[in-house]
Amino acid sequence: MKILDKHLWKAALGGLLIAWIALVILDVFFAFISEANKIDELYSTTQVFIYLTFTLPSRFYEFFPMSILIGALLGLGGLAANSEFIAMRAAGVSIKGITFSILKLGMLLAVLVFVLGEWIVPSADLHARNFKAHLKNKNITLVGGNGLWVKDKNSIIHIGKVLTENSLSDISIYTFKEGFAGLEHLKTIAVANNGENGWLLEDISTSIFKETSIYKKHQDSQNDNDFLDPQILTVANIEPEQLSSAELKTIIDHQKENQLKSAKYELIYWKRYSVPLSALVMLMLAMPFLFGSNRGGGAGQRVFIGIILGIVFSLVSRSANELGIVYGLSPLISAFLPLSLFFAVSLFFLNRIR
Repeated sequence: MKILDKHLWKAALGGLLIAWIALVILDVFFAFISEANKIDELYSTTQVFIYLTFTLPSRFYEFFPMSILIGALLGLGGLAANSEFIAMRAAGVSIKGITFSILKLGMLLAVLVFVLGEWIVPSADLHARNFKAHLKNKNITLVGGNGLWVKDKNSIIHIGKVLTENSLSDISIYTFKEGFAGLEHLKTIAVANNGENGWLLEDISTSIFKETSIYKKHQDSQNDNDFLDPQILTVANIEPEQLSSAELKTIIDHQKENQLKSAKYELIYWKRYSVPLSALVMLMLAMPFLFGSNRGGGAGQRVFIGIILGIVFSLVSRSANELGIVYGLSPLISAFLPLSLFFAVSLFFLNRIR
């Protein structure tokens, strides 16, 4: 089986790489056209390419399910067209054996994609957002953990968590003397919420540095309309998809503790695990077309089938996600329901193959 595994894996990986790269290049092309409108206004052509390079990991992650389905139909379809699957079955290898061999590759790909989505994508997106934020406002630096540094005149503000555009936590404001000759005072704020009446700061501690002493004071709350420009937070605001599972879990716990909605974050959290598993489901979904009556179809026909099924899977996933949030369905169910449906369909058609 090792020789057979290598042969099947080589064909499947060849098709996957072709489909994956083609879809990402197409997506980058349209993204470049969109960003080209901002050339000269925001950045140069070279800077557009730098920004798009940082977004490549997230694009590969997004197109993974469709790519693996098209890739399997394209790569393994060549074997089916040459009757190699018939030869394998004549040699005593069952359909289940061939399918299991392909699924072993799927399990490896699932692990690699999980690593991509958990660590590489958030880090690359952070660099992309930092690059774009720096071009819009050179006084902003985004940092890991969904925080940022902001320079405002003779003050430097560190925001530990940008929960939303109107909700911040773990804030430290360092105010320096003229010419940055020394620290004048340090203010820490537990929570800041922006409402109709401006910013409401809560749990404020201030340390004022004198030449020979430090004076400290505390306030439960304070209104400050000039605390921070909300447009800065629009630049810094992070999407849930750009967070790691650990960061998502922290925000989910925070939202629940404060009796705030957390369904959107929970959905992304569970999708972090459902997307890698799509490798197994998409490979299983491709198998009936390889063993079925249309196995001799051309590459164009197989790619067309893969694109249609990929679009259907994407539409079903998005519909289940959106409807789940609207109607209060469990995020866990919303994330895994489309995958479960396509898994059931693939099993049904696989069991009908003789």
